[in-house]
Amino acid sequence: MPDLYFQFKRFTVRHDQCAMKVGTDGVLLGAWAMVTHTDANRGVDRNTTALQQADRRNNQRFSALDVGTGTGLIALMIAQRNAEAEINAIDIDHDACKQAAENVERSPFKDRIRVFHQPFLEYTTERKYDLVVSNPPYFSASLKSPDKKRSAARHNDSLPLKLLIEHALTMLVDDGKIALILPVTSSGEIDFIIATHRLYLLRRTEVISVEGLKPKRFLIELSAKAPPGYAPTTDQLILTTTQQERTQTYNHLTKDFYL
Repeated sequence: MPDLYFQFKRFTVRHDQCAMKVGTDGVLLGAWAMVTHTDANRGVDRNTTALQQADRRNNQRFSALDVGTGTGLIALMIAQRNAEAEINAIDIDHDACKQAAENVERSPFKDRIRVFHQPFLEYTTERKYDLVVSNPPYFSASLKSPDKKRSAARHNDSLPLKLLIEHALTMLVDDGKIALILPVTSSGEIDFIIATHRLYLLRRTEVISVEGLKPKRFLIELSAKAPPGYAPTTDQLILTTTQQERTQTYNHLTKDFYL
């Protein structure tokens, strides 16, 4: 009998009603994404004083939108990492939203996370987010599962990467960020989207499951605006050694979550 829940240090994620269970991809993205205000010039009139700028930033809570939230895992991780963050979480699947809402309600962060049952491409709001984060469905041509919910969660028929990014851009503050985890087979597509939409690659981390193997996933952070002193960073994250032990880097990234 499969496990009905996954226990983290500060919250529990039940996933028995979700097509996609708690997995490494979601944990990596939730721990890797930037969840604080890092641009000192965010939405600030250059004629204002430094003190006025600081006061304005302090009055603006960090806001995030988790697209395809599933169990609510990433939203919960963001809430844990930033005690002032306000997070909206959205999913097309009714059962996933119900379970995500239950996971949120049982967590210490229930007052700062709201769950919405709605297709992302139909989601509109006057609110602008500092971060849109997603562990999106990314299979486009592989054999589909007979389980319709699992197939919808894994395949991008209803949310192609291009449309995900285009709609996310309309949701962001001027210097807001999009953070995703994708398979390496999407590298050409994401590079084309970055070029055609004139986006800035801020960070990219290749994820290697076992030391010595080639990466199968990558984490990526994009923005429509270059931050001051723009210098994109690229690196690698190896998850386990050849002896199947977690690496020091992986342990450090996830130390606040894994038991």
